Amino acid sequence: MTPSDVPVRSDRRAQNGSPLVSYQVIARKWRPQSFDEVSGQAHVTTALRNAIRQDRLPHALLLTGPRGVGKTTLARLIARCLNCEKGPTDEPCGSCTACREITEGRSTDVQEIDAASRTGVDDIREVIESIRYAAAPGKHRIFIIDEVHMLSTSAFNALLKTLEEPPPRSLFIFATTNPEKIPFTVLSRCQRHDLRRIALASVSERLAEICRSEGIDISPGALAAIAREGDGSMRDAQTLLDQIVAYGGQTITDETLAEVLDLVDRHVLREIVEACIDGDPKKALEAVAKATSGGSEARRIADALLELLRDLVVLRVAPDAEGLFEGPDEERASLIGLAGRTEPARLRRMFRALVREIEDLSWAPRPTAVLEMALIRLATLPAGDDVGQLLARLDRLERQLAGGAFPTSGGGRSGGGGSNASRPPVSGRGPRRRSESPAPEPDTARVAPAVEPPPPAGTRKPDRGENAAPSPEAPRLGGDAPAQARFDRLRTKALELDRSRFASLESAELIDIEGRKIRLRVPAAFHAERLRARRDELAKLAEQLFGQPTRIEVEIQPPQADRLELSESREQTRRRRQAALNSEEVNLAIEILEAKIVEIRPLGENP
Repeated sequence: MTPSDVPVRSDRRAQNGSPLVSYQVIARKWRPQSFDEVSGQAHVTTALRNAIRQDRLPHALLLTGPRGVGKTTLARLIARCLNCEKGPTDEPCGSCTACREITEGRSTDVQEIDAASRTGVDDIREVIESIRYAAAPGKHRIFIIDEVHMLSTSAFNALLKTLEEPPPRSLFIFATTNPEKIPFTVLSRCQRHDLRRIALASVSERLAEICRSEGIDISPGALAAIAREGDGSMRDAQTLLDQIVAYGGQTITDETLAEVLDLVDRHVLREIVEACIDGDPKKALEAVAKATSGGSEARRIADALLELLRDLVVLRVAPDAEGLFEGPDEERASLIGLAGRTEPARLRRMFRALVREIEDLSWAPRPTAVLEMALIRLATLPAGDDVGQLLARLDRLERQLAGGAFPTSGGGRSGGGGSNASRPPVSGRGPRRRSESPAPEPDTARVAPAVEPPPPAGTRKPDRGENAAPSPEAPRLGGDAPAQARFDRLRTKALELDRSRFASLESAELIDIEGRKIRLRVPAAFHAERLRARRDELAKLAEQLFGQPTRIEVEIQPPQADRLELSESREQTRRRRQAALNSEEVNLAIEILEAKIVEIRPLGENP
């Protein structure tokens, strides 16, 4: 075997005897060594420092929070505070033997356990056995269990007694990202401190301090981008910084940052949003093509756009608020100018529309096509800033529908009792406010009501302009549900109770529900007689379902000619209602007001 064929060991040493792989990553090198260096967790560090000063530190601590926010760091700091030669103190020296041993992970009095790999009851029994041995004079026995939620149920049960009554000068510190998985019996024995995600400004400030000390040249915008990618985790942000420095050296440019992190160029994102605000779908598609050609994924582009739209909405409604926008002042000023080019309502609709479209990206076979369709929708959204114009268009729609298009009162519905002559069309009017009473004029879309009996002598009918007393008619039977749905509910319930007694309901057809009266139609006199014989039972059942006294009326199916006329009338009504649904004005109102259609009712019909 030649010398070149001899395998080279990976732990080969350099000429000075030190290992070749001696680099310490930024996250470890810059781990906080005091409470003052911990970023973004003042609510926890203050409580812990005061507890140490006042000798009120509990025997069991639970530190919770997302990854990379300082849980294990705080646990080691507490251990150093208690076992420092100058301690207990909230400011450990960091230079004594005890502090150095804890920092280097070789202290015999401080034991760290990874519960993710040591989950069983036998592992916890080892801890219970070792805790019986006293610590060195003046020291504490400290057990740090990371990811404690990974312990098995039997392991938690084995720990309960020791956790409740630990030996003197012993301390348990638990760290977890999922406290909800810890049994309540364990939670009740611990003092809990919840660590928060670290603010972008705090992460950027810490990264800037590291870069100054390490001689790394990087712009504030790049630091903010790294912090944003860290998503509240200091460790993740420091790891990304390490990766970028390894790729680009001591000078980090925006291009280097985009290549390493697969970031979408902020200038391209701004071009896309500008095109959508200006209503230029072509420009928006060209900008997104530029982003995808650079290797960015459609989902990543959509997420970045969503974040940018959120910032625009916030800066549009609260440009001077502190803490709502995390970014450089130059970018804030630029985005405030962009947000001022349209109304907040439109920006918010763009945000909501993009959220709905993003839901399709996860399963779409061609996510880029879904993103393109989403941008076309954003660029073609109506402005929505002229409510008066919208009301005018709705007024025109109401005038068109009120111009004699709906069936007259004499056709198709029994009980009208009037002639078939059409009434004059109702004059156009704008949409009524909810607080206003219905207009007194008759409407062509309404069926002629029965003639009201004259008021008793000596009584005066209140004027329309007065605050008239409420109508004696009860509220709408069954609430806001459609009439057919209410009747179907009544029929289903009756058949469930006794199908043989109410079998004729299966052939019954609902005419309408007016106030407290339900009018039914059956095809033969036999069915009518059976239902009339059980009218009282049906009325009681309806009262139980709808909470109001109810009257049941049964009619027999009209002759063939009348049925044809009724069918034609219904088909005509159905077509005209469908035409209303397809109306441009109705769809515009739905889009601008972010509404949905609940019910379609002819003009003037009382709810």
